[in-house]
Amino acid sequence: MPDAPRLRILYCEPFATGSHEAFTRSLTAGLDADFTVLTLPGRSWKWRMRGAAAWFALEERAALARPHDLLFASSFLPLHELFGLAPHLAGIPSILYFHENQLAYPVRPEFAGERDFHFGFSQLLAATVATVPVFNSRHNRDSFCTEAARLLARLPDHVPRGLVEQVRRQSRVLPLPLDLDLLPPGDLGDLPPGPGRAAGPLILWNHRWEHDKDPDTFFRVLARLQQEGVHFRVAVCGEQFAEEPPVFARARPELGARVVHWGHLPDRQAYARLLGQAQLVLSTAQHEFFGIAVLEATHCGARPLVPDRLAYPEHFPPALRYADDADLLRQLGDLCRAWTAGDLDLRADRRELTAPYARDHVLPRYQELCQQLAAHLPRT
Repeated sequence: MPDAPRLRILYCEPFATGSHEAFTRSLTAGLDADFTVLTLPGRSWKWRMRGAAAWFALEERAALARPHDLLFASSFLPLHELFGLAPHLAGIPSILYFHENQLAYPVRPEFAGERDFHFGFSQLLAATVATVPVFNSRHNRDSFCTEAARLLARLPDHVPRGLVEQVRRQSRVLPLPLDLDLLPPGDLGDLPPGPGRAAGPLILWNHRWEHDKDPDTFFRVLARLQQEGVHFRVAVCGEQFAEEPPVFARARPELGARVVHWGHLPDRQAYARLLGQAQLVLSTAQHEFFGIAVLEATHCGARPLVPDRLAYPEHFPPALRYADDADLLRQLGDLCRAWTAGDLDLRADRRELTAPYARDHVLPRYQELCQQLAAHLPRT
């Protein structure tokens, strides 16, 4: 019997940066398929969501006209608009992948009350025309459906029925395939009790320098620990942008000699080395649809301390979570004091928490889904 022909997948990513770009690399390199990859640089996200469908339909006509067995797009692409501009694509199975959703994404405090619901409504329509909407976490899916129902309730009349139920019924949850091989865990042991612990444990921040990661709370808690005389060191990395919350510039001199590292680490090996030194990795995020940063640090041996909300309960047991800011301050202070005194180790092998998200474990699930969908389409 001859081998089955390879899948032909049209892949569209209008915002190719950060986790979107890493996901694109993993998927297109890891699946047994022939890809036609269309991407746009990851900037000006609002204009990408408004203009990507028209750009791909009009400027990439030759690529769209090739025979494809499946369309795979990120939720930055208004799929319903693409189908209107290139109707032949509506005749093939499609996957719309949600790295995040604009209905539950937090609005900056200074813009409170000014959420542009166009983007969330557009994503809702795109999800309903996709064969399978795929979310990277249950929190992402559930928050999208909850907020979509609230959005529809705002309509004064003629409310389309069944949209949210359709998304729930047709959707899947598939985690991001993390390339953990590029993050060697190194020495998962901790420093021995003694003089080497006098400066306190190394606390890691490895998130984007943006408001939704709530750096204000992170640095406010560290300031309280300083006032209480708690010993700790701090490393701050993560992707930086032209505009960043002003708290970073204020906190750097206030932390003084406690700072071990400050700034983005684009080199993956240098990033892995820093993660391999950290005793604790914290999140104070107000938005986390998956949580790559904490999972990477956990893989390298750091002890996570994360909110008991968002996507984190899907990854971490209750013992590694905190309830609110007061609980964070209490737990973090206790951990720092006990580690400095030599009463406990914080670094440990916790790779059982990250193994379910390793690329080689996750990609076969994507392969299976793509093949299932393509099998229902007569090959042309």
